Amino acid sequence: MPQEKPTTQLRCIVLGVGNTLWGDEGVGPKLVELLGQRFDIPDAELVDGGTQGLYLLPLVTDADKLLVFDAVKLGHTPGTVVVLKDDEIDTIFRGALSLHQTTLHDLLGSARLIGWKPQQVVLIGIEAEDTENWGGGLTSTVANATEEALLHAEKTLRAWGLELTPNSP
Repeated sequence: MPQEKPTTQLRCIVLGVGNTLWGDEGVGPKLVELLGQRFDIPDAELVDGGTQGLYLLPLVTDADKLLVFDAVKLGHTPGTVVVLKDDEIDTIFRGALSLHQTTLHDLLGSARLIGWKPQQVVLIGIEAEDTENWGGGLTSTVANATEEALLHAEKTLRAWGLELTPNSP
């Protein structure tokens, strides 16, 4: 009688990146926080990646499905929610903020360079209004867009087959 192959659970990571001390740049970690407050998602790991850059490489390469929240500067009206999938992400993130910082593009590119082949990667970004306000929080424009971004995240995670259980208010 043939033995059943053990099923392996796909690893899903929801990663928020950005600097919470730098205005709208902190929207990625804020969205991870809000998603965790709203839902219990037992089959996903919610991670505030902050500004860790390439230190996130082991985490990212362990993911089969990766959902990333980040601020974007693509020339849209501030507060616009952008959803990019897989290779679309590579086309937008090219420049680092300084020589001492790495970009999301660098992180994902490095992961692929060492053989990471995720099933899916989705970036949910919000067009930043102010990334110069050191020590300030999100602008009202970006804060008001977080609900739409969370709805996209919920839709994506459910499409991936994850169970999202609403938390009590």
